[in-house]
Amino acid sequence: MRKATEVSSGRAGVVKHLPSNVYGARRQRFYQEALYMHQMNGTPGILPVWDIDDAHGSEPRWFAMPRAQLLEKAFGDTSTVLDVVTSVATVAQTLAALAEDGTFHRDIKPANLFWYDQAPVLADFGIAAFAKSSAGLTRVGEKLGPANFIAPEMRSADSRDRGERADVYSLAKTLFVLAHPNRGPYPPDGTHRVDAEEFSLWALGRGNATLALGHVLEAATQFQARDRLTMDDFHAELRAWLDRHASDAARFSPLKGRRVGRRWGPDLLDRHRRDAEATRAMMLPCIRRIAEVLTGDASAWSEGIDHNSGDATLGEYSWTPNSEDGFVPDGGTLWMATALHQGRRIVLEAVLDQDVCFLAEAQRSGPPWALDQQWGHTPWHRSRMPRTLDQLQHLTDEVVTWLTHPVPGARDATDPEPTAAPA
Repeated sequence: MRKATEVSSGRAGVVKHLPSNVYGARRQRFYQEALYMHQMNGTPGILPVWDIDDAHGSEPRWFAMPRAQLLEKAFGDTSTVLDVVTSVATVAQTLAALAEDGTFHRDIKPANLFWYDQAPVLADFGIAAFAKSSAGLTRVGEKLGPANFIAPEMRSADSRDRGERADVYSLAKTLFVLAHPNRGPYPPDGTHRVDAEEFSLWALGRGNATLALGHVLEAATQFQARDRLTMDDFHAELRAWLDRHASDAARFSPLKGRRVGRRWGPDLLDRHRRDAEATRAMMLPCIRRIAEVLTGDASAWSEGIDHNSGDATLGEYSWTPNSEDGFVPDGGTLWMATALHQGRRIVLEAVLDQDVCFLAEAQRSGPPWALDQQWGHTPWHRSRMPRTLDQLQHLTDEVVTWLTHPVPGARDATDPEPTAAPA
């Protein structure tokens, strides 16, 4: 890569050229990168190409690009994690679009993210896996990026993995590094753990916002690729997090000019326990809100299913049976119910089965109980994600709306049964 100035316009740029000592697969990949970058010229989120060697047909020796600032240098003294997440979400959107087309960058790290024309952009597709091509795949013995940013499945020297979920791992690691400019150029290795000291985000801001962001990073850096968020989901979770927290910028600390401290997170021993604990925390304000609307008392609710008192889910939710007893979730359920009021109670339930979904029911005249109304179940989502909380709150809104605005003509649970009209 060499700095250059265009003679006709005076534009300052850089030229990426093919070294004379490069042969074989690496030479072919340079051609692929040059042609791909030129083809994608003008695509939002990708550093543009100004010019390309057109004297050698499908084997260009060079291509020219504008000079751009490293993304990490674009964050100023007053920048916060909100600015980092905003930029990373934009990069994630670009990568999600590329993934949909079958192209995977496979070398996401701070050195390959730039700030150009007031937006973050991608560059250096030198080891990418391009759509409908195997030329971008690494050959035996060739290095594939710095270890701390590489997804586990890509670390083998003879890996033939195209990297369908490798970029999301690397981008999550990149987000961590960009958010901690005083901590060093490399992230801690392995899956992000919100309860581990080396992955702590607490110094970035106060409250539950950084904990929620940590859960997103954990889901994006799972060891098994199949357990990881897709790039599209990673982008959606970051957008949901920003929608929730961007209006309260004062709660977040500047990235620069502060010491980075550490502390241990909650003593949660495994993923299921953390899923259940976080889900319960999400549900508490929701059941309190429902209880207050129904009874006038936010504390008029109880937790835990009591089968002896006839507690049960009454609606039909069409879950696929996985045992002789029908559908039995691996992670069990969390059950909360309001106090009985005018013959009606509201049940709020979370079903945990690797992912989580929620349902709500209005039950009357019990015990035994009869189904008055049902909501859900919501789509399955990963526990502890911003969008999961969003869908739970939407479900709660539906229940509250139903309680405060009864359907005209609907019979209340306390109304007497209609009698036959006189002859």
